[in-house]
Amino acid sequence: MNFIGLIPVFMGVIYLIYSVLCKNKLNYYSRRSKIKVVRSNEFLALQFNFAIINTIYLIAYGFLIILLNLDSIFVILGLAGFYTINFLLLLQSKKKGYIDYK
Repeated sequence: MNFIGLIPVFMGVIYLIYSVLCKNKLNYYSRRSKIKVVRSNEFLALQFNFAIINTIYLIAYGFLIILLNLDSIFVILGLAGFYTINFLLLLQSKKKGYIDYK
């Protein structure tokens, strides 16, 4: 049993608490381009849904690390999925017209 897998599980729980407490706040993780929120209520609802998906991903990934006894490098590699889900949020919100790039 690999207890280093508890790190993504704890990160997922903390991110869930943060996303519930700050669900009416814009969380923007990509600093390359500036975005302008066109329809804020719809974007915040979509952002909250993607935060729930991120939480489920982190918790499930942590349990996989624990159960399969993977190396600690997989904890770092798992963060790539977190940022990929956030990138998909930007793509989906751009497709629906919730945001616009400056």
